[in-house]
Amino acid sequence: MGNKMMMKSQAEFEQDYQRKQECKPITNNNRETISAGIKSSNQKKGSSKYRILILDSTNWQRIIFRNTQVKIVQKNATEKEEERVLSEVNILEKLDHPNILKINEYYSDDRFHYIITDFYSGGELFSKIQERRIFSETYAARIIRQLLYSVNYCHLHGIAHREIRPENIMLERCSEFASAILIDFGLCSKISHKMHSSVNHPYYQAPEIQQKKYNESIDIWAIGVITYILLCGYPPFGGDTNRKIIDNVLKKPLIFDEQDWSKSSNESKEFVRKILLKDPSQRITIDQALNDPWIVKNYELQVTDSQLKRVLTNLVNYNCQSKLQEATLKLIVLYLASREELSELREVFTCIDTKNDGYIDVEELQAAMLKIFDTETAERQSNKICAEDETLSYSQFLAQAIDKQAILQKSKIETAFKLIDRNASGNINVEELSEAFKCNLTGNDYWIEIMNEVDANHDGALSLVEFTNMMKKLIQS
Repeated sequence: MGNKMMMKSQAEFEQDYQRKQECKPITNNNRETISAGIKSSNQKKGSSKYRILILDSTNWQRIIFRNTQVKIVQKNATEKEEERVLSEVNILEKLDHPNILKINEYYSDDRFHYIITDFYSGGELFSKIQERRIFSETYAARIIRQLLYSVNYCHLHGIAHREIRPENIMLERCSEFASAILIDFGLCSKISHKMHSSVNHPYYQAPEIQQKKYNESIDIWAIGVITYILLCGYPPFGGDTNRKIIDNVLKKPLIFDEQDWSKSSNESKEFVRKILLKDPSQRITIDQALNDPWIVKNYELQVTDSQLKRVLTNLVNYNCQSKLQEATLKLIVLYLASREELSELREVFTCIDTKNDGYIDVEELQAAMLKIFDTETAERQSNKICAEDETLSYSQFLAQAIDKQAILQKSKIETAFKLIDRNASGNINVEELSEAFKCNLTGNDYWIEIMNEVDANHDGALSLVEFTNMMKKLIQS
């Protein structure tokens, strides 16, 4: 019976996937040039460092780097679809988490929306499920733990995702230890709102969705369904039609077919039972799930003492001397850091964030530093590092903890200069600073003050030489 169910459900699973693929908007994965305003631009023959995106109505040129992709959405959609695109952009710009899609920039012209995000070479989790069918408990727990971590951050920020499924989970790279990245926030909702619309594919719909009244616990249910799929190869509640699937979700008891679950641990089955309770008030919380024995037993961060020491030492030695230095360093990390550099930092950040809220506070940082430094140094340095906001966000951590000697190479500094110098004049002015760092709320007076901090010859502009000297001071400090 188990095999028959698996084959039938898997076939339905794959048919649904194919339908989804046909409906996807145009995207550029930086391996092919698409016609909607993008052309190749190589720094030297045979390389593909970046591509140029040309906005139709303004003729502005934007640089699209190899670790990013551009999602292009036509503007001839309905008003509701337009609102959905803009809502997703607005939400993603505010989210800052190691396991959530990072939106780098957003532009629009008369015909298209251009959403520039990180590019993840590992592809969709659904494709990995198609390829492997069943996963080890260690692999499954790693994916589920990262998913819980990202959804916990969303919920703490008052956002219910509502579309959690394997198609909306990307793998950062092609590796057994690749990070899982949550994407597609087009149907997310503020938790404070009354949520009643039907969302997600029936395979992942919590029972209470049919009652047209639910809360963020539907995300936890969907994670439980994905856990079940990873461990046995098919959804817990299948059916020939969407209606049949929904009926089974509502009425059918959760079953662990003996043939398909014989090699799975009791802890894994108990975890699934607790997360797939039909009564949302009885369902396990995300905090409980993150600390569940099955997750704790099977999930282990790949962080060595030497890695932790190196990253914490970088944090301690971080010393930006101006706001422009700090903003430029973040820009370089965002666009030009390698996957390997960021992968290590992602692991260390998650290791230090023991409260699983997507931030590092003084208490967490001090606990990590006590593994490397003496008590007095750990207390003093953790208070100093977290002094401004009392916490470190993920992007702040990346900029402060990255190896400055490695990231501030001459070529990267020059590329950052070109990014800011939008009219390609060879000098950066106040207006370009304001536009590049999207801080126009503070007005030009703010940026005039920042320019004066670094403008050595007081001509109101920053040359490449001045810019390079400014950034090199970070290495020397």
